[in-house]
Amino acid sequence: MTRSILSIIIPASLLLGSCVGYHTRKGNEYYEYIAYSEAIPHFEKVYRKTSDPLVELKLADSYFRTSQVDSARSIYSNAVKRPGTSVRTYFDYGKTLMATGKHRDAAGYFKKYLNKYPNDILARMLYTSCNSVIERYRDTTLYELKPILEDKFVNTFSIIEYQNGAVFAADKEVFSGRKESPWTGNSYLDLYQMRQDAEGNWMTPELLQGDINGRFHEGPATFSKDGKTVYFTRSNYLKRKMEVNEERENNLKIFKATLIDGKWRNLQEFPYNSDDYSNGHPALSEDGKTMYFVSDMPGGFGGTDIYKTELQNGAWTKPENLGPQINTTGNEMFPYYHHDGSLYFSSDAHNSMGGLDVFITYYNGERWVKPENLNYPINSSKDDFGFSMNSNDVTGFVSSSRTNSDKMYSFDKKPPTFNLIGSAREKGTDIPVEGVIVEITNIETGKVISMTSGKDGFFKMKLEPNSDYHLYCTKFGCFTRTDNLTTKGLKYSEDFFADFEVEPIVINKPIVLENIYYDFDKWDIRPDAAKELDKLVRILKDNPEIDIEMGSHTDARGSDQYNRVLSDKRARAAVMYLIAQGIESKRLTYQGYGESQHVNECANGVECSEEAHQANRRTEFKVTKINK
Repeated sequence: MTRSILSIIIPASLLLGSCVGYHTRKGNEYYEYIAYSEAIPHFEKVYRKTSDPLVELKLADSYFRTSQVDSARSIYSNAVKRPGTSVRTYFDYGKTLMATGKHRDAAGYFKKYLNKYPNDILARMLYTSCNSVIERYRDTTLYELKPILEDKFVNTFSIIEYQNGAVFAADKEVFSGRKESPWTGNSYLDLYQMRQDAEGNWMTPELLQGDINGRFHEGPATFSKDGKTVYFTRSNYLKRKMEVNEERENNLKIFKATLIDGKWRNLQEFPYNSDDYSNGHPALSEDGKTMYFVSDMPGGFGGTDIYKTELQNGAWTKPENLGPQINTTGNEMFPYYHHDGSLYFSSDAHNSMGGLDVFITYYNGERWVKPENLNYPINSSKDDFGFSMNSNDVTGFVSSSRTNSDKMYSFDKKPPTFNLIGSAREKGTDIPVEGVIVEITNIETGKVISMTSGKDGFFKMKLEPNSDYHLYCTKFGCFTRTDNLTTKGLKYSEDFFADFEVEPIVINKPIVLENIYYDFDKWDIRPDAAKELDKLVRILKDNPEIDIEMGSHTDARGSDQYNRVLSDKRARAAVMYLIAQGIESKRLTYQGYGESQHVNECANGVECSEEAHQANRRTEFKVTKINK
């Protein structure tokens, strides 16, 4: 009996080892052939039964590459705790944490990786992105997104305006036979066209007719302005057989087709296609003479780069890499060139929120300017890509995996909003002032917006984008204040704040000008004093009905006669400065008071600190007359 039991137990043990070995081998084969969706079930069987660290990392990577980021995060969270884990695991875990919105945690793991590899540019970019992710939410009102075909397809993306509708890439319908992509496990892709009805609802999509759609992947696509020529991405295959290179990789190629009697015919390969690298994601300029596309051809910066080629004498020129301002050691993909000269593209580097983010740049005549993140809600912590603007410049499309599968969204582009928010209060207090008249004049249009502060002293006005404004605040019997502000060149919504201190005009009441200093035994107006006097210039221009006297005072050190003469020269110098700034001389008088009007106890013979003496060395003005 014992022998018979052992004879059963031993083969079972051998069978378990054989099973683990088989699934490890099959998982590795699929993984090496980048068939991640097929590798996952084999690795899962091994992972549940063993603690093989290599299988663990390959399983996590396979989850990540098939957009199962929550599963990837769970596996990586265990992997980074293993003694002697690879430093590379910190980087991979950081990317996974970014994709799940945990940017603070991701920054910590990028920092650990950078401690070992401080010159890794991509890691440094992502580390910086994690620490500045709050900036991606600086204005969430600029785009309003709405999902398209939310329940009709599993995966849809790269939608672009075409004629009276749009063309997009989506999963094939499942026919008999195998149609799944071994990378993702989803169906291969076809190109579809759909139109909108009179109410703007999307009608049932239809396959593009003709020779475009085949057995494997097709899409994304770009069209000539007349709609009769298309360039599109396609898997490298001949008839019904997928072509692979020596590394058993199937690369992407760009093809051209022509619309003939409603069907796409005459397929032609882009002359710079190759069996050894991929070309894809073409984007035409409006005149059709420049094409931007993505490639991992040799000589790039790493991952996939964006290239451009020009149509000259009927032939495309040798592709030109857009350079390090655009391309990184990460992946730059899905270019789109708008007719205003803007180039949009997606990247998982630069200052990405996580995964692919949409960026905008343009060529300034000498170089491409630094790409700018379009921020949330266009971008998220998942992949955001396939951005395009419609011909009306205010609507467009973007694709995103933010719901854990690729979906298309339409968007409305909103102008930034601007407001002037202010309060009127008594000078030097928090007491609100009612009845302050606030006027804003649009300098370009001449339109005037006016309101009066209420009992709380509060006022708020809406401003227009790309406008210069003149602000005027006044209350009878008080000093008027003016200012200028602009919304020109501002891309993000912003509130401007105006704190209006209300000060009554009192005849012969001295008002000290702070920080008016002179060099010892001098009366020249120093640059720092000029800045303060410029504030008085503004007051005089805002209140043209008042005449003033400039008064200068000294401390008690020195003789009375010396101080009187010196202060008189200083007061006169201040008046001459005001005249030079355009103030009429008939509105100005001056008086040097020497040491005759102290503001503290520092008289002759009294020992005082330098600060106390400084309080007496002051320049004042007082209103002497109010003209009708």
